[in-house]
Amino acid sequence: MTWPELSIEDFPPRRDDEPSSLRQDIIDELSDHFVCALNRELLKNPNEKIARQHVLNQFGDPIKVARQLWLEAMKEKVMSQRILVGISAVMAVCCIAVVGIAWSMMQESRAFNLQMLEQFKLAQERSAEESSGDLHAIQFKLVQEGSEDQLAVGFQGKLTKYEEHNPMFALEVVSDKTGLLDFGKLPWGRYELELQAPWSEKMETLSLITIPGRSYEKTIICPAEAPEKVDVQFQVDWQNVPMDEDYLLLLDFRSRLYTPELGAGDTFDLRTIKKIQNRLWTIQHDLKQGHVYLIDVEQNRAASCPLTIDGNIQNIDVQKLTWQPTVEILEGQYNTPTIYLIEKNKLNQLADLNSTESIMVARFADNKLAFLGISIPGPGLIVDPFHYLEIDPVLVADKTPSQLKTIHGFWAKSSAGTYRASKQQPNVWKINIPDLFPITRESGSLSSDR
Repeated sequence: MTWPELSIEDFPPRRDDEPSSLRQDIIDELSDHFVCALNRELLKNPNEKIARQHVLNQFGDPIKVARQLWLEAMKEKVMSQRILVGISAVMAVCCIAVVGIAWSMMQESRAFNLQMLEQFKLAQERSAEESSGDLHAIQFKLVQEGSEDQLAVGFQGKLTKYEEHNPMFALEVVSDKTGLLDFGKLPWGRYELELQAPWSEKMETLSLITIPGRSYEKTIICPAEAPEKVDVQFQVDWQNVPMDEDYLLLLDFRSRLYTPELGAGDTFDLRTIKKIQNRLWTIQHDLKQGHVYLIDVEQNRAASCPLTIDGNIQNIDVQKLTWQPTVEILEGQYNTPTIYLIEKNKLNQLADLNSTESIMVARFADNKLAFLGISIPGPGLIVDPFHYLEIDPVLVADKTPSQLKTIHGFWAKSSAGTYRASKQQPNVWKINIPDLFPITRESGSLSSDR
């Protein structure tokens, strides 16, 4: 439906001497002015009802304005007829007067129309100036964690404007020496802020909504410095270590990179998090630095596991390992690692793990034992890659022997725990290994509840 709703019937009764297109011309021109004014108001206030009222407050009732324009356009003809009737007897005397009066009235009508158009123009300019007032400042004050007097300088921010789920535009700014991340004046609406430290640590995306007529300012507490390496000691609790074999533990804190398009791939990923001001900050680790460790359970010592440049595990000569009571690990919060149970005489076969993307494991769920395939490495897995795990026959009465000869590991709950490395605390990481020789209801319960 068009607005305003004007029709030819809203005018006074039609006159014989009225131009046939006069009424429609007035309706078209007046409707165009009102629609333009309404569109400008909608930019300031999306409520159409309120916007229409603002336009009516500015210009008045459209029907009354239309009638006034019609009357001004017809005024010359009406007055001319009355004068001609009055001076019909003295036509010769009054001809000059009639011409003068007609010219005067024409100029008056023209002046009135020009005045009306000027008023519309001024209203348009005023609305445009008011519309420019919809741009308001968006800025963030960045301070350092632990001392809000210290400013966070050099942090890169990316602010993206969204309409529904579609990005409209994005701006990138770096915090200056005053810790200010200033994006200038922008339209109101929904935005998302991505913030990254100079050492590539990233804050989780911050969503914000600005409103008309008000600037947006927020203080964000940022990490004070890049994470440092700290000493970590592994403390293994494995009460039922098989006595007939000499086992080591291989701890892999990485996970296999997964994308919806490509699925699980040959690349690995490791990210650690920390919480500041109830917001998570994440740093992606350089996998060339390892994050895979061998643990000597008997002597409670550790060694970094050598990797290829692509992050693949290499075969190991145990005599060349450098054992230490602790290892250096970058500060942060780590997920539960994948735990491989490795016999020492199998270290020369470790490279076989690189060609294994998934493995069949057992898991207790709803007090029942279930089998499933899981990508490795994966948090919470306990894997014996070179042996099939033995399972208590009571738990697998409905399984065939061929099905059991695929199980290489056990999956504990994904919430089994996280490990935190920090300069502010002793870093003793406890690794609990249930009795998996064989898997029983008791060992499965212990593993899933730890």
